[in-house]
Amino acid sequence: MSDPLTKLQADRDALLQKLAATGDMRRGSITEVFRSCGKPTCACASAEHPGHGPYYAFTTKVGGKTKTLQLRPGPMLSKIEREVETYRGFRATCDRLIDVNQTICEARPAEVLGPEKERRSPPRSGRRSSPKSTRS
Repeated sequence: MSDPLTKLQADRDALLQKLAATGDMRRGSITEVFRSCGKPTCACASAEHPGHGPYYAFTTKVGGKTKTLQLRPGPMLSKIEREVETYRGFRATCDRLIDVNQTICEARPAEVLGPEKERRSPPRSGRRSSPKSTRS
């Protein structure tokens, strides 16, 4: 029977290799919407009509602000869809890597320290972190 820790380390190595092979990616989401044009005589004004479209929008946060890029069906939409999907896979792999590392940390035995190897706090210097201000 193989060592569970060895198996976990092999799983971690495989996840790290998968992350290293990650291609182009971008954070964000793509939405598909159908809209009515607002003309009362248009077919989209009826309740059964889904509306004009589909229209696509890529939305992401840049510097804390939401940026939206309107897209039409075509090569740019396909490219961004691939990149967003790659990012989702990247995040899922990162989450799995964190879980495996957590399990490794829990499975690894703690080192037993003898009295001579006992961990100590680093010695404190008598100096303050900031010098006293001098007032005249």
